Amino acid sequence: MNDTNKERINILLNRYINDKLSKLEFDELMHLVDACDDEPFRDSVREIIDRNTAELPREFVDNRISTVHANLRKLIVQDIQEQEEARVRRIKPLWYWAAAASLVLVGLFTYQRFQQTPVPELAQTAPLDDIEPGSNKASIIIDGQEHILKDGEQGLIIGDTSISYKDGDVALAGIQTNKTIRIVTPYGGQYNLVLSDGSKVWLNAGSEISYQTDFARENRTIDLKGEAYFEVQKNKNLPFIVRSREQEIRVLGTEFNINAYSDEKIIKTTLKGGSLRVRANKQQTVLKPNQQAQFNTGSNALATKSVDADAAIAWKEGIIDLHGMSLQECMRNISRWYDVEIVYQNDIPSIEMGGRMSRGLKLSTFQKFLENNFSIHTKLTSDRKLTVAYANNK
Repeated sequence: MNDTNKERINILLNRYINDKLSKLEFDELMHLVDACDDEPFRDSVREIIDRNTAELPREFVDNRISTVHANLRKLIVQDIQEQEEARVRRIKPLWYWAAAASLVLVGLFTYQRFQQTPVPELAQTAPLDDIEPGSNKASIIIDGQEHILKDGEQGLIIGDTSISYKDGDVALAGIQTNKTIRIVTPYGGQYNLVLSDGSKVWLNAGSEISYQTDFARENRTIDLKGEAYFEVQKNKNLPFIVRSREQEIRVLGTEFNINAYSDEKIIKTTLKGGSLRVRANKQQTVLKPNQQAQFNTGSNALATKSVDADAAIAWKEGIIDLHGMSLQECMRNISRWYDVEIVYQNDIPSIEMGGRMSRGLKLSTFQKFLENNFSIHTKLTSDRKLTVAYANNK
């Protein structure tokens, strides 16, 4: 491989790591990789990774490498779908980069290993090979009647009397006034919406929003169960209100995330941009960007903490971010996204999790991640139960 090509590959890989690579540049990178030998290619990858990891904080590199890995996977899948069978062979060399990125990802996420002890014997039930990740699926419920939305659609646009998919097809027409509209995502599902006022909502798995048909005319009030991310259009004359369990949020226009699942003890409201007033149990706090309101439903205490807002909304970008989670909180997230029941084989250890993974990966990849990094062993059974055992439990 000549120096000019090698320099160009380095430039493109740098753009990829910084999440700035376009589709045209991706095609160019594939062509250059196709034309080079394996060893120089691996050398180029090492040079890029070494140069970046030497200059940046470890946590930042961890996050960036995981993002690169997730984006690469999406682009490879997209390219396979777009190309005819005769052209698929062109992408094969790029899998060396995917494998290298995976190794770096696992390496960077490796925490101090626990001393090896005998692995607890997991319950003997018929195994299930694997489970695909969640996807875009939801339903609309009006007057108790459920309307199942098409799987794989990119989202919904809410009108005054109708609801359409983003591609223009009508999902539901002739909606009457004075009705309550519920949009529900099951476990293993997600969906995004554009409300009639132009505000955007991303619904996570196992979540629900409801609103009245006079939304954006008489009021902008939303009721939330589960988790959602909001980008609210400004309207100084009509505040946007989100009610979730024992909490109410009132804004004019901002970006924020609410995690209010019924099985979570703490309701977490994270501000991405703008300002936000949170009221809960006769208490209130005003958030600034990268702050999180935490309302403990057990003690009825409302606290404010500084956080990384991007980490809190990583799910919206297709990432499972485990930094700072306990094992139980982590497994609740996994339960919702992969639609599995979590069963603990022995006592639940006090472990602080870490690392990031693509939500587009199969469950088996996450299982391997738990075993390799935290000595947590799992077994998936045919009834969609994920049995969890910790090797270090006495």
